[in-house]
Amino acid sequence: MTSVDTLVKYYDAISTAEFDSIAECFDTPSKLISLYGTVNHSNREQIKNTYAKIIKTWNEQGISKQVGYDKEAFEVVNLQENIDLVHTRLSNYDLEGKFLQEWNCSYIIREEGNSWLISLATSDNKASKSMK
Repeated sequence: MTSVDTLVKYYDAISTAEFDSIAECFDTPSKLISLYGTVNHSNREQIKNTYAKIIKTWNEQGISKQVGYDKEAFEVVNLQENIDLVHTRLSNYDLEGKFLQEWNCSYIIREEGNSWLISLATSDNKASKSMK
């Protein structure tokens, strides 16, 4: 598995609201930073709760949980043997599947054993107003 594989699993899990799978993609502790604040996670239950709130907020705003991405366009910089910096550009859609917006995310992903885990995630998604 690579850092890119982890992000593909993560985005697919968001799109299907598989909160256990989302949490499996994260290191603990980990941190999310958005335009609306920062959330620190010390365990996987907190991660699942954060993403349940994000998806609930999107639904209330008429935004689908489906995340669009092109994994071939991910920019990966190997910072050291077990640390990657990955930048992605994502899309989201309304509940009818019509395009709404694109946004940027950057990640610090750490390899542990045979797994790559998200330690830090940043986003400029204007729609992700509820993370806490």
